[in-house]
Amino acid sequence: MTNNHLKRIKAPRTWKILRKAYKFITRPNPGAHNLDLAVSLNTFLKEMAQVTHTTKDSKYLLTKQEVQVNGNRKKDEKHQVGFLDIVSIPSLKQNYLVSISEKGKLTANETKNTNTIIRIKNKTLLGKDKVQLNTLRGINLLVTAKDAKKYKVGDSLLISVPDQKIQGHFPREKGAVAIIYTGKHAGKQGQILEIKEDIVKIKTKKEEFETLKEYVIVTGKDKPMIEL
Repeated sequence: MTNNHLKRIKAPRTWKILRKAYKFITRPNPGAHNLDLAVSLNTFLKEMAQVTHTTKDSKYLLTKQEVQVNGNRKKDEKHQVGFLDIVSIPSLKQNYLVSISEKGKLTANETKNTNTIIRIKNKTLLGKDKVQLNTLRGINLLVTAKDAKKYKVGDSLLISVPDQKIQGHFPREKGAVAIIYTGKHAGKQGQILEIKEDIVKIKTKKEEFETLKEYVIVTGKDKPMIEL
């Protein structure tokens, strides 16, 4: 059985939290994200977006008002919120995109955008003319077999929430812009210079480096299509 809390000192290093002020922190429920790329809604509201001060405040906001994750209302303070999710608080007229800083910390970035990026992990044939696009974040999309041919594993899709309609398609290719979401270069954004087998060469404003292809999420063709 999963504990409701974990010690702050043992929380993932990607969490931007005060580690010595209090002993425990709310553990997020299991979900589509790995623990190092997600926090609980309570932690997000208190320590990332800083719209509440206590767990009691978070519970009140979740039950008495409306908090949405990717366009769907959530009431559980332990609900998982992770990388590239969109958290909306209609009463405050605020939207936040969960991103990752160049220091490798999860951040809450205010945004007017309600689109998000998903990366195709694999494809599943469901019938003669139906293909399911399985993505890194657990969001699955149904497309026709004809449309599926243009979507390759590793490509990114811009989708609207909550209807999950495809608004854009960004191949993982030379010239595309991308963000590194894990590893020692986590949080860095730049242009893809070269893809060779499992290695991608990235150029940022400050440097050039190589990283694993698996660590890269394409965010646009010439510029990021979401506010990271």
